[in-house]
Amino acid sequence: MAKKARRKSAAKSKKTKRAKVSTKGRKKLAAKSKSKQTAKRTAKRATKRAAKPASKRASARKSPAKVAPPTITEKVTGAFQTVVETVKETNELRDKLEPPGVSESA
Repeated sequence: MAKKARRKSAAKSKKTKRAKVSTKGRKKLAAKSKSKQTAKRTAKRATKRAAKPASKRASARKSPAKVAPPTITEKVTGAFQTVVETVKETNELRDKLEPPGVSESA
């Protein structure tokens, strides 16, 4: 059965256009506030670094240990073990459904 398409709400369907603000005045204000923001940011970073012990700061910079990719032998061994486990599970399920020694034909 096909789903009905839902309608958008009236608030979403109406789009109002905003008047463009001249960018010349904005650039000057943005440049002034930007320097204030960077000053605040550097102050925050300094306080955060001071709060953490040196040992934690150093460990945060280290990259995680790289794990060697599995060799062909490991891949084949893993695949073989998966097949063996699957066969064992299949046998267990078969025995669960029909106990061994009981045949359907007899």
